[in-house]
Order: sequence, then C-alpha cells, then structure tokens
Amino acid sequence: QDIYHDADGVGEVERVFLAPADFDELLDQGRPIVVGELGFGTGLNFAVLSRHCLARGVPLHFVSFEVAPIAPADFRQLVAARRATEPVYAELSHLYPPLLPGWHRRSLAGGSIQLSLYWGSAAEGLKHLGRQRQAMDLWLLDGFAPDRNPDMWSAELLAAIAGTATRGSRVTTFTSAGRVRRGLAAAGFQMRRVDQRPHKRESLAGTFTGTGLAAHGRPERVSVVGAGIAGAAMARNLAEQGVTVQVLEAEREPATGASSIPATVMHPRLHHDGSAPATLKATAYAHAVAATRSLDYGAETGLRRTGALQIPSANFPAERLALVAERYGPTGLGVELVDAQTAREIAGDRRLLLDGPALWFPDACVVDTPRFTRTLLDHPRIEVQTGPRLRDWPVQPTVLACGMAARDLTGAAVLELGTVTGQLDLVPRGESPLSNLSVPLTGRGYLAPMDAATVGVGATYEYEPWPAEEASAANLKHVQRLLGDAYDPNGRSTEFTKAVRCVSSDRNPVVGPLVSLEGNEDSHRLVSVGHGSMGTVSSHLAASLVSATLTGQFEPLEPHLLALIASARFRDRQARRGYRFGAES
Repeated sequence: QDIYHDADGVGEVERVFLAPADFDELLDQGRPIVVGELGFGTGLNFAVLSRHCLARGVPLHFVSFEVAPIAPADFRQLVAARRATEPVYAELSHLYPPLLPGWHRRSLAGGSIQLSLYWGSAAEGLKHLGRQRQAMDLWLLDGFAPDRNPDMWSAELLAAIAGTATRGSRVTTFTSAGRVRRGLAAAGFQMRRVDQRPHKRESLAGTFTGTGLAAHGRPERVSVVGAGIAGAAMARNLAEQGVTVQVLEAEREPATGASSIPATVMHPRLHHDGSAPATLKATAYAHAVAATRSLDYGAETGLRRTGALQIPSANFPAERLALVAERYGPTGLGVELVDAQTAREIAGDRRLLLDGPALWFPDACVVDTPRFTRTLLDHPRIEVQTGPRLRDWPVQPTVLACGMAARDLTGAAVLELGTVTGQLDLVPRGESPLSNLSVPLTGRGYLAPMDAATVGVGATYEYEPWPAEEASAANLKHVQRLLGDAYDPNGRSTEFTKAVRCVSSDRNPVVGPLVSLEGNEDSHRLVSVGHGSMGTVSSHLAASLVSATLTGQFEPLEPHLLALIASARFRDRQARRGYRFGAES
C-alpha cells in the first residue's frame, strides 16, 4: 500500500535523489565517491548513478541494504528491458548475488564500480560499517513510508548513518515525513524540504554539519609478496581500483608452488549445516564466480567455465549431497541435484559408473593455474619483480601472499602454517570413456579435462611426501572407480606435477591485517595465505577483503566470518597456551 516507484523511474531518481544532492558537483570533484543506500530493490538508483559516474570517469563505491532481495532468476528477467538505457544492468544481471544472508561485494566496469550489497536488515548491516574509514559522500534513503516500514527510520539507524559521514556529506530521501526530518536533524544533518510538485508535494535533502570522519586517502603503491594465485588475485583487485602494485616473487617466475598445478577445479566443498565455516565457503564461491566473470574464458586465459559434477564419496554420501542442494539450490548460488543418468549425460559418456545422484555446479571452472595466474598479473598497474627472498618489510603497505615464507617476516611468526603436498597426474584419454569426458568430476579426488588428449587426475593430500609412483597409483584408482573394467591403470604411462600447498592449523585461510602482541591491527602489513587446495575459490574473496582494508573501506564479510580467517585467532590461541618459536615478537 505504498508507491514503489514512478512510471518514469529514472526521472524520479534524478529528481528526488540526485538533483537535490547536487550530484553533478560531487562528480566535478573528480575523486572516487562513496554512496550509501537503504533499500536496493531493483537496483535502479545504483544503475542511474553508475551511468553518471562512468560517463565522467569517476570511480564509485555503492553500498546498499535490502531485507527482502529479489531472487537472482527473477532479477535477471526484471532488468532485461532496462539494459538499453542503463548499461550496467547487462553486467549486474550476471553478477547479482545469490540469496545468502550477509555481505556481497561485486566489481563492475573493470573495477571502476564497486557494489557492496547486504542481504538482511539495514540496522544489522550498518553495524558493520564501523570499520569504514572512507566517509560516505551521499546517502539515498529509499525505504517505504515510515508508518509502513518503521524499522528503517529509527533514531538508532539514522545515527548509524551519521556515523559514516563527514562534514558536507549529503542525504536525500523520497519521504518528507516530519519524524524523518527531525531524526536526521538530530543525527547532525541540516535538512530542507524539496518541492516535488506535480509528482508529489515534497521530499527531503540535507547536509551533514558535524565533524564526522577524517579524510582518508588510499595508498598510491602497494607491495604484494608472492606471485601465486593468492598474490595475483590480490594484485589484480588493487590494480583495478587504481592502485599501482609491485609483486615480489622469490622464484624465477610467477605461479610456483601450489599455483604450478596445470589443472585444478574452481569448485566449492559446500556443507549443509549452516555453520560459520559452511557460510564462508558458500560466500567465497559466489564471490569467485563473480570475480572471474569479467575475464575471458578460454585456454588462453587458463580459465574454462565447464561446470562440474560432485559425485558421492565416503565423506559426502548421496544423502549429504541432497541436503546441500536443498539448502543452496533455492538461493540461486548455482547448485542442483541431478540423477545418475543426467549426470552421465552432462559428463559426456554413459559408460561412466555414476550410479547415484550428483551435484551439478554450472558455474564451476577448470583452471590452468599457472596460465590463469599470469592472466591476473597482466595489468598495466602491476609490475612483477623476481629475485631474492624478501627478508624485511618494504616501506609501502605490503601484503604477504607467499605461503610458508610469510612466517619469516617480523610479526608473522605467530601464523600457524604448515604444508601438504599434492600430486596431479596427466592421463591420456585413449579409447576409454575418458575420451568423451567434458566436465570435471569431483568427489574423492577429481578428474579435470585439460585438452583433447589429456585429463588431469588428482590431487593427493600428502602430509609427508609420497613416492611419485605411490601417488600416481592413488590417483589412477580414482579413474578406475569411475570406469571399472573399461580402464586398466597398470602400465599407464603418465606425467605428473607435484606441488606444496600452504595450510593453516584449522584449515581456514589467513586473511587480513597482522596483529601485534598488544592486540593492535597493522593496516599496512597484511596477509593472504593458508588457502590450501581451495585457492582458486578463496583467493578472490581474500583479495577483496584485504584491498578494502588498504583503501579505507569496510571488509564485506560479517564479523563472525572475519574472525574465522583473521590472523588474530592465532594470537588469541597462543596467548592462552604460550608462545613458541619466537612468535611472541
């Protein structure tokens, strides 16, 4: 029982939100701007602002909250007609987040547009903006009328908005209700009524008159130590936001260590229990799918969007796969339970011994990790320097993405990191059902089609390195389980690649600022390590989190999930049990 938007929605955005805020004057300043919004809806405000910013070459970070988000499939259908007038919709329709509660950050237009969406109540999401050091330039309050949606207009919520402002920050809103005007005035905004006749009588606009947040500049140059997948994703994210990045690699070339594996699968190991680790994995996968969509798919880039099938295994029996599909299928994340016959048809050969249901992930990718790493590093703002191992911190802000070597630098010895060796075998397709395999099969190990002649089979998980022959035998058993008598592993001549993965003691990545013995975060010394065998998934979210810290933005992840990956967890743990190996420094 309220007006959702005018028949001329674009005109209404200009008239109600942009003109009263003198948005053109903001654009004239030529600096990156940050806009907050209550009520994302169909994303029309975002689309119109993006068009203006792109036309003027002004970077935009748009932060929005929505308690009742539109389902992804419905969103794509809804905005299809708007692409002609609002071009950002063409990209947003593919990057629109699944219905997973919490934060989702998306990068559009080559990184010049950043979108942070919170699926949940604005009151809850605004609490997380306490880490935002870059002030909001403009707030668009686009909720329904206060008498129909009182939670969005509370004094506490308006005060939280003011907490993100600096002197001169602006606010505009469709409503002209007196309680809203008085609430914003009490929060520190000097308010005025805006004549909106003949469309409606009035709207409101205002300017923040308090001191608010101090100006925060982003670094011009950042060092990233390590040119594997984690370092490359980090460098690419920063470079697309206008930061010059120096990548320091101790080896003779990029993509060594775990990033040297020529065939991996960008696929999540989802859990159905709703726990924090399960939520983290689902969010990271959704982020990785979106982060890689702007890159060209193909052998040249090292990234092929094939989809992937997860088949039942001892740890993930069919019943558990069904629960995963039940939890995540309705969200639009991209996971579906298919029967055995459908799975065989998707895989490309009916002779495969797929006797039970499987999970189908249509957005999963086969990744040639070395090639993909080089693709990420191919950016005019990224300089790769190879040479001796770094022994001391560079002067400029620095991110350690160098696995175990991170512990060599001051303040990082506290990180509880170890290694696990993995081997991938390159198996000829031959005349077996492997000749038709078109998508990766994951479960107990994985099979990844590499080219017309070869399938990658892996990958072992060796706490102590195995002899190569033993690792090959273990990998080839994966193939035989799927092919039965149609495949004889004996006498198979295979090539293989061994690599060492860096893992943390609790198997979660380690992402964000290092923390001193006194518990203080160092926003100039950060890490992205411990990704283990999931680096192709988790490195992209890690890059977004770390670049947010460096550029003065809030990290797009709920606090309880940030705690899972923060380096502070090792400080807290060792403070209780005692420091070892010099980690108290």
